[in-house]
Amino acid sequence: MNIKKNIILVYPKMGPSGSLVQHMPLSILYASVDTLKAGYDVHLIDVRLNPNSWEQDMLTAINEYTLCIGISVITGTPIKNALEITQWTRNQFPQLPIVWGGPHATFNALEILSEKAIDYVIKGYGSKPLSQLVEVFNHQSYQNLNKISGLAYRKNGSPYQVPPENCFEKINYNDIPYHLIKKNLNKYGQLDSDLKIFSIYSAMGCPYRCAFCSSPAQYKNMKKKYDPYSTQEVVDHIEFVYLTFKANYIYFIDDDSFVCLDRIDKIIDEINKRKIKVKLGFRGARINEIKKMSDDFLQKLATAGTDILHIGAESGSQKILDLIRKDCTIKDIIDVNKKLARHPEIKCAYNWIVGLPGETLEDLKQTRLLMLRLIKDNPNALIFIPNKFRPLPGTELFDIALQKGYQPPQHLDDWAKIEAESDYHPIWYTPEQIQHIRMMQVTSYFIDNKINKVETGKTFKYRFISCLASLYTPIARIRLKHGFSKLLFEHKIFNFAMKYFR
Repeated sequence: MNIKKNIILVYPKMGPSGSLVQHMPLSILYASVDTLKAGYDVHLIDVRLNPNSWEQDMLTAINEYTLCIGISVITGTPIKNALEITQWTRNQFPQLPIVWGGPHATFNALEILSEKAIDYVIKGYGSKPLSQLVEVFNHQSYQNLNKISGLAYRKNGSPYQVPPENCFEKINYNDIPYHLIKKNLNKYGQLDSDLKIFSIYSAMGCPYRCAFCSSPAQYKNMKKKYDPYSTQEVVDHIEFVYLTFKANYIYFIDDDSFVCLDRIDKIIDEINKRKIKVKLGFRGARINEIKKMSDDFLQKLATAGTDILHIGAESGSQKILDLIRKDCTIKDIIDVNKKLARHPEIKCAYNWIVGLPGETLEDLKQTRLLMLRLIKDNPNALIFIPNKFRPLPGTELFDIALQKGYQPPQHLDDWAKIEAESDYHPIWYTPEQIQHIRMMQVTSYFIDNKINKVETGKTFKYRFISCLASLYTPIARIRLKHGFSKLLFEHKIFNFAMKYFR
């Protein structure tokens, strides 16, 4: 019997939000494409699904034909679990190569190699480099390591990296190995709802220049910074998962879906033409783009089943909006929100960023008041937790942060503590700002009554959460309106509850 050699790809635990939302592990699905094409087997282990038995899952998957372990890592809490998996693998299987990839690896490859248990790091897109690395392992052709774009490794004892290719990795939907997660499809979703969610790309890249965002940093050397899939490719993908897996919700995870409104218009027309019955959600939408949307366009989105737009409002301070290059004004945000209120089928979920260099308590106050204004003007507005600014290497604000005295973490253990809801804070935070931001984060979960606005399961857990949230909502709004950040007893209660449900 001809037994194939194999690799193991691991998706680690997430932060607090990972207890509420568990979408498919696209990073390791996409990374496996070229390795599968090369004739190897791939085993996926999603630790989120079985967080207390990943060791046994690893022991079951690893055998004498396993060539390497790959782990996809984002900055924050996942690093802690990724390190646990790495150390466990090194102890149990000391000769097995360990490879890290994912967003954190893209910007911190050489630093990751300071952890001796990690052998290789792949920067940027991973499918092609990973398959080439697997070939090296299989044929012991280590002289070819320097030919693998985006690979970082130790050369003569010192960290060495090969520049990544300056192009997007566009994967055809026929090549996405959904069969690797087929047995767990019913475990992926959000808030215990019955929606069968498939996340897909309709475009790669982003043409904008947000100063805090990793995308401009990653794409800066690319000639083409935005590369959409064709209408046919996108709708063929949607139709495939609709017919094959009974998908009823398509979540577009593009950096930005609305660079060209006509493109989305055509996609919706084609979905309707083929009579595909799915809901739609969009992760990437900007204020300056929604300004261009007519009421007819928005109604077309709503009629097509669009139930949510994730929108980068970011701040209620014009000073901060200008600093981060959002290409909009506070008035634009208010006007766009009122426009969206005319289309109640669409929930508008606003993202925020706080703790930037130069931000003051007055800036935070303006953000607080804008949050409440958006809820007042639009009953379907959702306020997402304000993300603490994390200086990312290669971004415009990283250099500004360094000028303010920021010292980047030097060890992976330190990076693991940099989470939106952790006690991490840069050097320029005052004690009042730390307290204020903590209050804004806790209250943001409740001020909009979001637990009753989004589709959740009917389990006791979510009914119980809904009841508690409704009771706390008035208190949360008072705190946010007046800036009452002292005696924040609910912060500890909330963190305990999140750990329990996780």
